[in-house]
Amino acid sequence: MYRPPRSLEELSLKLIFEAIGESRYNRTPEEYEQLITRLDRIGLKELHHLVNEKLAEYQRSGQPPWAAICRFQPGDRELRFDPFPTTISLQTIRNALNYSGFRKQKGVRSKRAKGLA
Repeated sequence: MYRPPRSLEELSLKLIFEAIGESRYNRTPEEYEQLITRLDRIGLKELHHLVNEKLAEYQRSGQPPWAAICRFQPGDRELRFDPFPTTISLQTIRNALNYSGFRKQKGVRSKRAKGLA
């Protein structure tokens, strides 16, 4: 299922690629596969740490890339702005990587299957 990344997910991806010194655009399919493998090797928790470290740097410098983040969604009648975040959750980073195709989704076990194991 495809959906475009939400604003915080887009920010997460920007910070991930900034932290590892890579560009996420204009690559061959083989380069994308190598990038997916590299991100998988780094690990989700380490990426979470890198993203929040970058956010802390922006906070200390007082110069965030954006003054606020727009939370507009289809059907909204007015724009909503949130201040630039100081942290981003692990789940938001996981969703950003999953929905952008930079992480393969892991299988989800049902509660019933967990009880049988």
